[in-house]
Amino acid sequence: MNVFIHLTLVFMSLFAHGLQQEEPGTECSRFAYEYQIIEKLVNLQNENARLSERILTLEKHGERQSSVSAHVRLSKTTPLSGTERVMYDLEISNIGGAYDFQNGQFTAPVSGVYMFRVTLCLFANKQWMDLNIVKNDHVIGRVFSVDNQYHTCGSEALSIHLDVGDKIWVQRAAGTSTSLNQDHGWNSFTAILINAD
Repeated sequence: MNVFIHLTLVFMSLFAHGLQQEEPGTECSRFAYEYQIIEKLVNLQNENARLSERILTLEKHGERQSSVSAHVRLSKTTPLSGTERVMYDLEISNIGGAYDFQNGQFTAPVSGVYMFRVTLCLFANKQWMDLNIVKNDHVIGRVFSVDNQYHTCGSEALSIHLDVGDKIWVQRAAGTSTSLNQDHGWNSFTAILINAD
């Protein structure tokens, strides 16, 4: 706004100056040239403001697309029964803050294709467990692990398109084991935005 006022004052000054110097019969006066220059400067200033706003919008959009990633795990051996949700409690990374520890779920902050990986580890006590990977109450993947003589881990990786606000979580589906073992492997959940819409 200050620039506009300044340009208006310059314009008025040049107009007054141009009236004093304009000679009768001349087709182009100094005033006309100065007016054209001021008009071009105002147009350039307006175009610069529009381009600056567009660049800021593109930068914000680019930052949002490239900053979604979460890797969380359990900090200790954890009991798990029925169809209980796995409540990961240790953050390795949570870029973009999409993983919600209170509700034990990942919420997509932008639409796009995401990669997920879930790891399930059990004791060596001849038991097994299935974990479901759930999207908005629909099972989209399953992790299975069974142990015999050694501690074992199973994992599942998948890619899926999510819309803004879609939720992904992990919950127990079935099995004879009632705990996730953290001694010889990490029960973990990873989510990465591969490509935003």
